[in-house]
Amino acid sequence: MSSLANRVINVGYDNRRPFLNAAASAELRAEIDVQIDRQIADWYETVPAAAHLEGKDVDSEYYKRNLIETAWRIRLLRVAESKALTEIAKRSPEAAQVWANYEQEEMLHDELFIDDLAKVGVSREDFLAVEPYLSTKLLTGYFSYLLDHEGPLGVVAYSYLVEYVNVKLEPKKLVALKESVGEGNIGGQISHSHTDINDDHPGEVWAALRFLIRGEQDIEALKRYLAEHQRLLAQYFEELYADTLGATEKAAA
Repeated sequence: MSSLANRVINVGYDNRRPFLNAAASAELRAEIDVQIDRQIADWYETVPAAAHLEGKDVDSEYYKRNLIETAWRIRLLRVAESKALTEIAKRSPEAAQVWANYEQEEMLHDELFIDDLAKVGVSREDFLAVEPYLSTKLLTGYFSYLLDHEGPLGVVAYSYLVEYVNVKLEPKKLVALKESVGEGNIGGQISHSHTDINDDHPGEVWAALRFLIRGEQDIEALKRYLAEHQRLLAQYFEELYADTLGATEKAAA
């Protein structure tokens, strides 16, 4: 047999033992959850109309445009998240298995929001005619940057942020939307939330993160990614507000 070193790399078979044991993983997750809770509090204080969908008088244009953008975000981000699977597999087959299952469960959820749009008068053709916001394009581009230059950790971090927030806040929002929009009109959103909660998507994504964290530098990077994603998400809601509620207020002034 040849004495030369095997040239095969990037197959996820080095350093397979997680940097964090079970106890350390639970401790870090609790710390990260505290950070996200602080970000949620800051969100309500600084983002225009941050709690609008939780109120009794929901603006129909704001509601519809948010559903449209949510469907577009799922469609655009699933492309980048599918590319992330390749990079994750190079580092950890265990993380790749978890991520593939998570993506399989989320992949077609854009249709749930499109179904709800149809119930309030927005056809599939109407949806397709609306171009995504610049903030959505920038978030998609940021994912591509991360995969090309920093690795998949930041992409997975985004999913943990949104899944944690969804499980924590979505039930309250859905209760409000049942009153303001009608329970029969939000079946897709209810199904989406049901999957997030009952399939424990935050826990699933955290399991992938645990396998991707290789040292203290990754822990610090994770915290930075969560803060950066928060800023990009805020840009979207600022754009949404300006396009709907803000425009109405400006016209009435």
